Amino acid sequence: MEGQAESDRVITFGGGRLAIGRSNMNDIVLDDVNVSRFHAEIEAVGDLVELRDLRSKCGTRVGGQPVKRTVIRDGDTLGIGPFELHFDGSRFRRANHRGALRLDARDVSVEVDGRPILDRASVSVLPGELVGIIGESGSGKTTLLRTLAGVSRPSSGTVTLNGEPVTARLTDIGYVPQDEIVHRALSVREALGYAAKLRLPPDMSRSERQATVERVLVELALEEHAGKRIELLSGGQRKRAGVASELLNRPSVLFLDEPTTGLDPGLEAQMMRLFRELAHPGERAVVVVTHATRSLGLCDKLAVFARGGQLAFFGPPDEAKELFGVTDFDQIYDRLAATGRDGEPDRWVGPERDHQPVSDGGKAAPEPGPAGSPRARQRTGRQLAVLSRRYLTLFMRDRRNLAILFGQVPVIGFAAALLFRSGLFKPGPAGDPRYAIQLLFILATTAVWFGAISSAREIVKERAVTMREAAIGVRWSAYLGSKLLVLGAVVTLQTLILTYLVLAVRPLEESAGSYFEVSALLVLTGLVAVALGLLVSAAVSSQEQATSFIPLTLIPQLLFAGAIVPLERMSEPISSLATLVVTRWSLAGVGSSVDMNDRIAADPTLARANDFGADFFAIRPGQAAVALLCFLVVFALATLIVLRRRGPEGSRLLG
Repeated sequence: MEGQAESDRVITFGGGRLAIGRSNMNDIVLDDVNVSRFHAEIEAVGDLVELRDLRSKCGTRVGGQPVKRTVIRDGDTLGIGPFELHFDGSRFRRANHRGALRLDARDVSVEVDGRPILDRASVSVLPGELVGIIGESGSGKTTLLRTLAGVSRPSSGTVTLNGEPVTARLTDIGYVPQDEIVHRALSVREALGYAAKLRLPPDMSRSERQATVERVLVELALEEHAGKRIELLSGGQRKRAGVASELLNRPSVLFLDEPTTGLDPGLEAQMMRLFRELAHPGERAVVVVTHATRSLGLCDKLAVFARGGQLAFFGPPDEAKELFGVTDFDQIYDRLAATGRDGEPDRWVGPERDHQPVSDGGKAAPEPGPAGSPRARQRTGRQLAVLSRRYLTLFMRDRRNLAILFGQVPVIGFAAALLFRSGLFKPGPAGDPRYAIQLLFILATTAVWFGAISSAREIVKERAVTMREAAIGVRWSAYLGSKLLVLGAVVTLQTLILTYLVLAVRPLEESAGSYFEVSALLVLTGLVAVALGLLVSAAVSSQEQATSFIPLTLIPQLLFAGAIVPLERMSEPISSLATLVVTRWSLAGVGSSVDMNDRIAADPTLARANDFGADFFAIRPGQAAVALLCFLVVFALATLIVLRRRGPEGSRLLG
């Protein structure tokens, strides 16, 4: 089938089948964390040679484009992780480009609502270089970084990594945004452990993942702090923990957005020295947006941006001083501030502005494929399990929140039960259906309160973490599912405790089946409220906004449920709109479970008033449950849509 040729870098293909992957059981062994154990296979099919990706975590490329199955021909280049396999029709020549990738941006522009944020910027980052990006506030530094890292796309221009679209090689990119991308309540080792499960191929053994975590702990000098919670670390150590999570898959280019912000000058210098150490040939290049001007001399190149996103200079730092006519890097800001947008920046362009991007034998670079698509292959079920375990750990460590969530249950329960006299659920004239309806209404609205208050801040408070994880391939459906599972379990427990506490004090005087129906419908009501709260959390921009929206979600549940003003007494179109209120169906369902129509008929005063009519409590519990399930599905799907629309561009492909 195949044999060794000139060296172990050349593999002869004489037909049959070739297996490619990280395991030694493969014909072509590619030892890298971005390569799956059994990654792809090549097979002769008649006169053709077919390549099949074996549902690998990081994908397979041909000519810079992600593929699942394709025919390869003489001259094609296969990309798997940092490796390239050049096919000449009978042999594969293997090349390992880990740490040897060149990044080129050519005439990159970004516009938002017609306003230029970045204006025809061209830069090159060579293997092992440390490149600093400085400039005035609002000059497009972060926009450039996000574009180079493949997080967002340019309005025009190209960004390539070794001649391939950067969006096709996201496994070779590490990106640390300004906000923290690790959870503070986890220890450093826990945070990296969860990140490894999400980022690395799922077929890696536990020992392989642990070895990878230990490697980055040592590389970032965090081994002594591995057992500490991130919230207990210093500012610089927390920054390093975020960098460590991005180094797990050994990226060839690492991007950092203002990692020294908020640090004192000593820590700034320390962090810049760390980045200098991280950037070396054979491992990675580092690109950093920074205000740490005292350490810019450590950089190999410097990109200086002026107003309007214009690249004023790109080249060695010492030449920047010479070009701007300054003796100190801080003075560059003074020169930039003294110029108009259409003034001097054009003449300040450094010697490397008109660089020539790396070419592929003179061929035009291929058009970018779908952003993030190589990362889209990890199974949702595995991600759901990892995210759920992590979220449960985080939830259980927030002792104050747990105390509030469960401490309120008996308080509300006893207060609600003691509002009413005993016997209100007794059948016949001895009961009091009017107050029984009010108690059931309190239970339904409290279930909505439990669900909404527990979930309304849960997405927005960790947006920086989730945005980054979505960019590296975590599916929004798995993320949302983890929230629904954990919060659903919490609200289910809250609602059951509340329901049976209240009904123990004010019993239904009904069969056990009625207790089950009432509790099941109230639990389902709480789950719907969880989904509604998550929708609010996904849509808002801050925790404060989420808190402000909670009353807006609860007030309709109070007003239009049919307990304060019966539906029969509501004006149109309010009575019709009330069918879109969760508590309307919850109250009708639990009322039907305790035969509320029969109780009303047995009370001459209520029967004559006929406030609820014959239809409100005629809804069967099963019908109410179906309606609530529909609410749950609609709110969950709406949340998923909002998450995908607000997420990184590549994440929109991940359901």
